[in-house]
Amino acid sequence: MQLDSRSKRRSLSMRALVFLCAQLTCVNAYSEQSAVISVYHHVSTSTPASTSLSPEAFRAHLRFLAENDFTVLPVTEIIGELNRGGELPNKLVAITFDDGYESIYSTAFPLLQEFGFPFTVFISTGPIDRQQKGYMTWEQLALLRDAGVIIGNHGTEHKSMLEQSLDQARADIRNAQSRITAELGPQPHLFAYPYGEYSNASKQLIAELGYIGFAQSSGATGPTTDQTALPRFPLAGIYAGLEGAALKYSTLAFDAEMRAPESAETSLSAPSATIRFGVGAYSRARIACFDEGDPMKIAWKGTAEGSDEATITTTQRERGRRWNYVCTAPHRDQNRYFWFSQPWFDSSKPL
Repeated sequence: MQLDSRSKRRSLSMRALVFLCAQLTCVNAYSEQSAVISVYHHVSTSTPASTSLSPEAFRAHLRFLAENDFTVLPVTEIIGELNRGGELPNKLVAITFDDGYESIYSTAFPLLQEFGFPFTVFISTGPIDRQQKGYMTWEQLALLRDAGVIIGNHGTEHKSMLEQSLDQARADIRNAQSRITAELGPQPHLFAYPYGEYSNASKQLIAELGYIGFAQSSGATGPTTDQTALPRFPLAGIYAGLEGAALKYSTLAFDAEMRAPESAETSLSAPSATIRFGVGAYSRARIACFDEGDPMKIAWKGTAEGSDEATITTTQRERGRRWNYVCTAPHRDQNRYFWFSQPWFDSSKPL
């Protein structure tokens, strides 16, 4: 799948639809064009807790989807339907895994087969080539491929895009794709950013190479979502509980984007952000934004309900290398939330 002129036309046409719907109050049909993409790593009780969930917890997530009328599709089908302007199921999910750990094959795969759910695995090819302990083998990946699993690109050695030059990143992505093709045959051009980190330049590189990019910032995907950095909900560690997973799997795409600053890279501990909020089945007064769970201040550009731009601010605090601001709003008619997050990356901090 590639970002081409058709995708650009789709983006323009969808923005025209947003404007038209704002005039005609046809917000419900637009807002329901939405899908949630989740990301897992280990399904095990003997791997790092921050990126793991137990087999029992994973089964509970899958059972929730099966028992609550969710449709689970491959990411390629969802993106293709969005780009065609097609009609999406009301509760739509894609399941992905990063890195290529062995528990994906031995534990997650049988559970996903039991429920009949498709999924995608983004692999770092270097550890697999070295037969590194804890990773799948090419033979196991071939069995996944034969079962219809999509194998995506996660680089050769899981290097952050912020720690490489563009030439290094380009070579890294191409080398990983070459190994995938050599071992498994052609696969869709899908790239998951290691550590979820990216810059504007690396997003442009992903588009130049013809890939769809996947981040690790929370939120749902809709017609106007940036396809060089699609959001995915991490559902492991402290986020592995069923209550939180149920909430996130039920979210809707916020037609929202950061207008300023221009980049998610920052050296500030409390950057302000100007966010454009598009049309949707929500009230502006119900939008709330959070910084690590704490409410943020929202200053709207205008006073009318139709004003679409706001600046959100927060207080100074200690930061690690990565964090997110999250904005949500309840749907007017459904017990679901629109959800948008803006990631921040401070590459001066250690990985």
